[in-house]
Amino acid sequence: MPPTAPRAEAWPGLTSPHLSPLLPPAPPRPSAAPARAPPASRRPRRRQRPPPRRAWRHWAAAGAAGSCSLPRRGARSLNMAAAVARGGGASGCPTVPLANGRCIPVLGLGTSHQGGYSHDAVVHALRKCGIRHIDTAKRYGCESLLQKAIEESDVKREDLWITTKLWHSDYGYENTKKACLESCERLGVEYLDLYLIHWPDTHVPGKSNREVRAETWGAMEELYEKGLCRSIGVSNFLISHLEQLKEDCVITPHVNQVEYHPFQRPQELVDYCRSRNIVFEGYCPLAKGEALAHPSITQLAKKYGRTPAQICIRWSIQNGIVTIPKSTKAERIQENCKVFDFNLREEDTKLLDTVNINNKLIHLTYPLWKG
Repeated sequence: MPPTAPRAEAWPGLTSPHLSPLLPPAPPRPSAAPARAPPASRRPRRRQRPPPRRAWRHWAAAGAAGSCSLPRRGARSLNMAAAVARGGGASGCPTVPLANGRCIPVLGLGTSHQGGYSHDAVVHALRKCGIRHIDTAKRYGCESLLQKAIEESDVKREDLWITTKLWHSDYGYENTKKACLESCERLGVEYLDLYLIHWPDTHVPGKSNREVRAETWGAMEELYEKGLCRSIGVSNFLISHLEQLKEDCVITPHVNQVEYHPFQRPQELVDYCRSRNIVFEGYCPLAKGEALAHPSITQLAKKYGRTPAQICIRWSIQNGIVTIPKSTKAERIQENCKVFDFNLREEDTKLLDTVNINNKLIHLTYPLWKG
């Protein structure tokens, strides 16, 4: 596990009044290790350092120790009802082990821009639903609002998993480190549980996407090594982007967060990530509500006495996906959390698998996703 987060003065040229009094001194680097230099315009290929452990192989031992509770493989046959307190809800939510040994709750609450944030809904999710995994981004413009909701909820920081994302306007070696501190400041926290590169397309004139991604990832690795980010990853990356990054990085991304729902099930990408011990996170699990009226989904909802939303979320979780539904309504959040006291039968998960039509719904950003 990485060392605890550094003081702001450990970052030359970066200051944060909020973080300075909270963070312990940065740990000394081993004398034999050379200091990291800012990446050159063409970073040399570096040998991939293996992850600390193959987490899925060690799930049984981790579960016995009480740390993680959900394997990524064989998740379909797992009865997760016993992992959650009676009555449903995300309190005691099963977790998935990352390659660095940390455990991420398998169910989170997503936030967004353009009306995708509600203070009262977030407070309700934390207080009443037991949600402990919050996903946001600088792009959404609600990091400061989340700070207020978390403070009002009275949930301890150490009980939360907070993910935020780096927007392309902050890509680059120095910009990334500065942006991370600024996100921590807005969120009112001294560290991030997970920091993601939001998009593979970089929008930096005069530099290739790969070059900028490599520089940016070098800064992400440094943030991780210093403890300001306890896990690091990417979002919306395809296999081609991950293959390039593999040649340019030391630390393999812990997570790849991608659109995932019954109409968009990129199984080849899921399999690729699992083969490299990258946890797959899925956002937009209800396909922006479009999946809720599909005949196969409504049929299963009637069969199990559940809502279509619960069927979609349960299907995603049983496929081993860390699932991030978004809602601004308290009653919908409550509904989305009640997915751990039943299992879909294998024939029913296979039925939902056949619904896939490779229909990605984020049309505005689709060209970026392909970039």
